[in-house]
Amino acid sequence: MGKLSMPPENPFYTVIDIPDEYFCDRNEETEKIIGLIANGSNIVLKAPRRIGKSSLIMHVFKNKAIAEHYNTLFIDIYGTKNASDFHAEFQNALLSAPFAKSAKIKRTFESMVKSAYLDLGNYDTASGTVSFPKIGFTPSTLPKIPLQDLFDYLEHTKKPNLVVFDEFQQIQEYPERMAATLRSYIQKMSNTRFIFSGSARHMLTTMFQMSNQPFYKSAAPMDLDILSLDSYTAFCKDLFRLGGKSIDDNAVSFAYHLFSGETYLMQETMKETYARCAPGAAAGKDDVIEAVNELLSRKETDYRDILSRLDNKKERNTLYCIAIEGIASGLTSSAIMKKYQLDNASSVQNALENLGPDKLALIERIAKGTYVIQDRLFELWIAAKSGILQTKFLEAEARFYRQREIAERINLP
Repeated sequence: MGKLSMPPENPFYTVIDIPDEYFCDRNEETEKIIGLIANGSNIVLKAPRRIGKSSLIMHVFKNKAIAEHYNTLFIDIYGTKNASDFHAEFQNALLSAPFAKSAKIKRTFESMVKSAYLDLGNYDTASGTVSFPKIGFTPSTLPKIPLQDLFDYLEHTKKPNLVVFDEFQQIQEYPERMAATLRSYIQKMSNTRFIFSGSARHMLTTMFQMSNQPFYKSAAPMDLDILSLDSYTAFCKDLFRLGGKSIDDNAVSFAYHLFSGETYLMQETMKETYARCAPGAAAGKDDVIEAVNELLSRKETDYRDILSRLDNKKERNTLYCIAIEGIASGLTSSAIMKKYQLDNASSVQNALENLGPDKLALIERIAKGTYVIQDRLFELWIAAKSGILQTKFLEAEARFYRQREIAERINLP
């Protein structure tokens, strides 16, 4: 966290782009990324979702060593399904970048659009903002400048570039062999450094460490872990103090363990706790619990809608089993199936597939045969509806260390 100035109404930010003075720690990681970029290396940044990976990248973008010497470009490809979607996201991000506002590549695009009789709407030549139409072409079907030209433009900018492809593992899901195509462009570039970031650790490791893959050893590996409890506690206490308030160490520790160090949910909880704490008052664990209950109340409609999308009782029972167990394993054992009315092993496997990342994305596998609910707040909501929320609170720290132990065991070389 940088030098603090007069705080905003609530200093706990939950957006990706956080003002530097309200950004928690990550000094070592920031310096490592900057050092690798300055040394001419590309980076593959691996981290679980929701622990601040994208915020760290934005923080790096604003660092003087990067901001003054590099053009920066952030491209989120999480929602892309194929090469055409990727192309559209890349092109849109580049054409919207301030450093490309008067470039020939943008004029080329305008010419292509006009030739397709597409109304651009408002185009601000001063800011370089392209206002895409609400009707007509969708982003994936907009006229496309060839990928080769997009990369060529980056290769010939006056300042070098730092380009981030976020959730880069998504290209492995495309029907096309996109990795080989991108590698053919990127390996020739000297004016642009790349950060390939993503949350699927094993997929990214395979992409960059297996000798039969196009990106083999083309980027320096970097793993991002959760913030330490000590650094997050100090951060929270500083922000409360800045507002004339205080918070107990145990209160921060409770939120940290309850949400397994996930930055987003911790920040949401601290934001609500801070808002409820009067100037001059001290927030404790009970105040954090009240904040969590408020967050659960706000998500009531969303979570009920999720349950309504489940096709059958088997899926719902499997979801409830994982939520109540917390870290669920042995789901096809007779004891578990009887306890949660899961019928048979085949129905459990089908439910796990439907609830998993390729379909509803409600659960994630953290080890072979071991599952958790992807959204920890959703797990707590189900626990509340099942009358065991207090048990979840009591077991939060033990649950945290058990999940950490599983993760560390899986990630051993």
